[in-house]
Amino acid sequence: MSDQSSFDEFPEPARSQLVSAFDEGQTRPEWCFADGQARLAYWAPFAGAEPVTIWQFEPGPDPVAAAGLLTRSLAAMELTKIIHDISLKPGLTPVVDRAVQHEALTRAGFVMEVERLMLEWLAGSDVPVDPGRLDYRPARRMSPDEVLDVLIRISEGSLDHDTRVEVATMGAAHEARWMYDDLLSRKAKPDWFVIGYLGDSPVGLVAPDHHSIAYIGVLPEHRGRGYVDDLLARGTRTLAEAGLERIIAATDVDNVPTAKAFTRAGYSEVGRLFRYYWRIA
Repeated sequence: MSDQSSFDEFPEPARSQLVSAFDEGQTRPEWCFADGQARLAYWAPFAGAEPVTIWQFEPGPDPVAAAGLLTRSLAAMELTKIIHDISLKPGLTPVVDRAVQHEALTRAGFVMEVERLMLEWLAGSDVPVDPGRLDYRPARRMSPDEVLDVLIRISEGSLDHDTRVEVATMGAAHEARWMYDDLLSRKAKPDWFVIGYLGDSPVGLVAPDHHSIAYIGVLPEHRGRGYVDDLLARGTRTLAEAGLERIIAATDVDNVPTAKAFTRAGYSEVGRLFRYYWRIA
């Protein structure tokens, strides 16, 4: 059994979260680093995946020391890219309200590239009505090639920053494969992740998991006809009927059509997520 003593460097609740993530194959003791009051841990979205984010990052009071820890950990991990998210309440900014963390990240070569809306739907709100235009097929019961084809086509012209970056650097097929593996690894019932069809033509998909709308997208040829509302109504109703008291979601601030769809479905903004990127040039 792996030595988990490095998790002891983290105070609660971070330590318990790391132990839980380790049990699910999403972090490892050797992905955790500490120096003085600064500490951080890398995280992968599912077992077997490479780390994609610096998850737990406590910089301590000294941004220079924290930047040094970031730089040393990146070299030790031998990564070519990584992200780190700072979540804040509306109206706050990392430069002012997380100044030490922001300075440490930028000193280590991270760049804040995208701002995201953090959204929630609460039980007691109106459940959006699915207009019944689409038929739904559970993605987990379809062949991987069918689902991958839909994911590749959805990525065309996407307004999502991460999708655009991954398609530009790794290609649409690679991005779709990673997304497929991620979505199928989520905690969800088999019939939650669905593809909506108009006759025999796929229109888009929605993938709820145990607490969120993990992904939603419409194929290019069907955009501009309000199908995002159908898909979001389906996903929200699925989780509401499963008894969730709170459903969370996120979308880029610049992805105005999707943001408006969430508003129409009864979601409200509860914060902003500032995403920092580090890449080997």
